[in-house]
Amino acid sequence: MALWNIDLTTEDGALGAAQMGGAACFVAAALGAWGTAMSGGLLASQGESAAAVAVVVISLSVILLYLVAGFRLRAGKGAIWGGVAAVLLVLDILLRLAALSFSVALLIDVILLIVVVNGIRGARAFHAGKFDADEVAEIFN
Repeated sequence: MALWNIDLTTEDGALGAAQMGGAACFVAAALGAWGTAMSGGLLASQGESAAAVAVVVISLSVILLYLVAGFRLRAGKGAIWGGVAAVLLVLDILLRLAALSFSVALLIDVILLIVVVNGIRGARAFHAGKFDADEVAEIFN
């Protein structure tokens, strides 16, 4: 299944897309945890303990949001939570572009955004449940 061309006409395709969106949220949470550890440790080592606590608290709330969105999308639900995760990824991309930070992290964020958006589409298609097994079986006749 390509990132940009997913099959939402079957139940398996829709659920698979939603689950891939959930996996992308888990990857975003893991990358966020890594960044939190690095930035919190850097600020704490420079004696900026108040700033380190603020960065860690805000980052942990974002990580928690990604985890909730990931679990909801893995269940084939959570289009709203996935939408919030997608908005956070868009904000991250815009901040990287505003800082003129053209790095691998920007490419990873774009790929994660594509997968999360497809996961939202899959969750919505799975929730609608308008799958016709006879129409899909017609291919093999």
